Amino acid sequence: MRINSTLAYVLTAAGVFVLGVLIFNYLIMPMVVHRHNTVLIPELAGMSGKQAERELRKLNLECQTVRKEFAEGVPEGYVVSQNPRANESVKEGRTVSIVLSLGPKMQRVPEVVGLPLRQCRMVLGRNHFKVGRIAKKVLVGESPETVVATSPGAGIEVAEGGTVDILISVGGRPRSFMMPDLAGQDLLFVRTVLERKGFRIGAVRYELRQGAYPNTIVGQIPKPGCQIREGDSIELVAATTR
Repeated sequence: MRINSTLAYVLTAAGVFVLGVLIFNYLIMPMVVHRHNTVLIPELAGMSGKQAERELRKLNLECQTVRKEFAEGVPEGYVVSQNPRANESVKEGRTVSIVLSLGPKMQRVPEVVGLPLRQCRMVLGRNHFKVGRIAKKVLVGESPETVVATSPGAGIEVAEGGTVDILISVGGRPRSFMMPDLAGQDLLFVRTVLERKGFRIGAVRYELRQGAYPNTIVGQIPKPGCQIREGDSIELVAATTR
């Protein structure tokens, strides 16, 4: 009886050992090997198509461009999206699909000169443009609130959704003012106030002025005290530190 019990114990132990070997060889080892052959996919957004391909090759991954599409804010030839996503764990040799940008979709500014302001807004909106600043100029013989110019002008290509500034006519005779002294005032504030009052900012130059705050006005044309009419153009000089 003891011999039979001992034999049974030996056979059982041997069976357990063989079973353990089989589990290790066919279950545990493949899992370990598989785990060692996986990599994390990098973030490809902000890379060019060639950069993305190089980064993936370093990880033994393939790169495939599946399509190109317009993308605002993403330069042409750069990655818009990827599949699988960044930080996903995949097996080496896997193909990562990328979508490349064609850049922003461009649109020609429509002709709106001669249109009433209300109709101009509608035309620009239908063409996916936004109305930017509206400046006013007194023009004898022109109907009030008629568009006389745009910036950018008609036919110029602008990114879809871009802004178009408008110059409209104002009825009546231009009023005269005495040019105030703008020195030391903030450029953005002055520019906004002048344009709301119907004046045009013809140009802004920057000059290096030590001791002056950046973007403060240090010069102007016309000079303080000169007569200026509504709708006239004003040139400004602003301080810069470099």
